[in-house]
Amino acid sequence: MQIHSENTFNFDWETVIKGFWRKYPCKQFDFIQFNQVVDMIVDDDNKMQIKRIVYVRKFAIWCLTLEDITFDLENRSMQMKTKLLKSCKFYPNLTGDEQIIYKSIDNQQTHYSKLLSNFHQGFFTKLLSQFYNSFKKGIDVVEARCRELQNSK
Repeated sequence: MQIHSENTFNFDWETVIKGFWRKYPCKQFDFIQFNQVVDMIVDDDNKMQIKRIVYVRKFAIWCLTLEDITFDLENRSMQMKTKLLKSCKFYPNLTGDEQIIYKSIDNQQTHYSKLLSNFHQGFFTKLLSQFYNSFKKGIDVVEARCRELQNSK
């Protein structure tokens, strides 16, 4: 099963990417305990490839994920794929994938797309009820960071 959502930011791509990169830490996502870049390269196509480990914990429930992030500066796009590496004993069969894309529409707007797929059915029911609230919170945080960046110019 898949969940797909989209949004358009009224900010240029560079500002949105800076806002995305400054998303954590924040009180809206206090369950994100840490995120750490573990690898970074520029490939033969002049794209920047970043791997980031993210540790999520809320009470006794936790998981560790790997984010593969690709920045294509020439085409003004960023793609992130998240894979679950390990989860707590309460959800030993937890599975799922997340794909996020930020793509420049023009010099004033950026398209954002998020796709969740391959989630374990038991967990999926709970996830579905919380997804839209979390999606909106994420958009709000990135927009707030974008406004902060614009105001600091």
